[in-house]
Amino acid sequence: MNYADSARITAVLTNCWFSYTENSKDADIIIFDTCSIKQKSEDKITGKLKTIRPDQKVRITWCMIQHNMRSWKLKAESWKLNVWNFMGSASSKTPKVIWLSTDEINNWKSKNDASSKEGNWKFIGINHAFNPIFHNLTQKRKNIELMRRIDDTGLLPLILKKLGYTFSYDQEMINEYEKIIPENISTSMNSHQKTVYIPISTWCNQFCAYCIVPYARGLEKHFPVDQIINETKIHLQHGAEEIVLLGQIVNKHPEFITIVKKILKLKGLKRLRYTSPYPTYYSKELLDLHEKEEKLCPHIHIPLQSGSNTMLKKMFRGYTVQQAKEFIDNIKKLTRKISITTDIIVWFCDETEEDFQETLDLVKYGWFDMVYIGIYSSRPGTLAAKNYSDNISRAVKRDRRNRLNELLKDISRKNNNEELGTTKEVLINKIRAWVIEWYTDNMKQIIIETWPILEWKKWATKKWIRVGEFVTVEITKTIAFKLYGKIVVT
Repeated sequence: MNYADSARITAVLTNCWFSYTENSKDADIIIFDTCSIKQKSEDKITGKLKTIRPDQKVRITWCMIQHNMRSWKLKAESWKLNVWNFMGSASSKTPKVIWLSTDEINNWKSKNDASSKEGNWKFIGINHAFNPIFHNLTQKRKNIELMRRIDDTGLLPLILKKLGYTFSYDQEMINEYEKIIPENISTSMNSHQKTVYIPISTWCNQFCAYCIVPYARGLEKHFPVDQIINETKIHLQHGAEEIVLLGQIVNKHPEFITIVKKILKLKGLKRLRYTSPYPTYYSKELLDLHEKEEKLCPHIHIPLQSGSNTMLKKMFRGYTVQQAKEFIDNIKKLTRKISITTDIIVWFCDETEEDFQETLDLVKYGWFDMVYIGIYSSRPGTLAAKNYSDNISRAVKRDRRNRLNELLKDISRKNNNEELGTTKEVLINKIRAWVIEWYTDNMKQIIIETWPILEWKKWATKKWIRVGEFVTVEITKTIAFKLYGKIVVT
């Protein structure tokens, strides 16, 4: 999602005649598109700020900003302005930008105007005065010029003019984030333009006990089908071949099946993926599509988080271990072989050894190709932070992580052995001096060993092998978490 957001920021700024550079040393402005799922993510930003020159301006957006904003309430003589966490949006195409300092808040009445009294004032708040992070960071980093919501990306022309920038913009300003389409601008985290990440929804209503997302990003919003399909068509026309649909709970979109079916019919598509789903929103129809549609990748992610009913209830996940096993059984009944992965949070509050053993049992039952192990860290503002105690010792946490990882290694090694001798179509992401690498259609990392090969090395068939191309590979060797293979020359 961060890469898709960054592409939208880039699209708006290039429309305002800014130019993008890959090299941060050449930049006049550094923009941080942040995550707050763990404290470590925020710590990385404060660390990176130390590497930026004083003459470079810094802007920070997204979760780190939004979940740290204070609630505020301002009163004028004849009207009230109530905004919690700036979750509201400006419905006017030309809203007024309020740039409030602490002094301006204290003297708010003098800032009132006639249009506000009539209740017709459309506004966008620049939240410096309400964000303790801005105050704290600017004490040491005077070059931080802006912190803002990601939702206000379309209003950057107004915001930047308030900052003192002078420029014109080419197209009509769009203040609805989801309608910004980054035409011919990569939304990919890869080193090629063939993979594109397209948001179909944002935010979340689930309120799992451990999760900061609803507090940082807000309540869920689903984008219109026509808008999603239109954006997909534009990316395919610009050369994309792999589409990844994004959403905090992507398969909760009320028309998810319709979206998938329509995209599968589009010209130029080779692969379709989606992330991140939720177990209870998988339907038989979606599983049938995975079985019958070759372009819909044979990989299903079911983030189960725990194998203990006690922990699942405490996490507010909304399903039981038995239901989780039924999800797994339904996938394994399909005639097409599907790779299954999951997320597991280890040592959540009050997790006992019995709870952990039940999680190990579920991992054995699921026989997952990969388990993404989350180390629980309390996030201020969440239900867990308010009501539970993070009472598992560091030694126990390390032990449980290691035991789960050892089990996963054994399962991964055995699963990968079944791939030996098969052929896969692989999308090339990186070419180094001795190897080509990226992933298969069932989301397994693959290494293609060569002798020797550079980024534009000519192959025996006189065909150029390039980053972003699909090649057929025979699996010749397997280990835990990785496949090795050789290019099949046709």
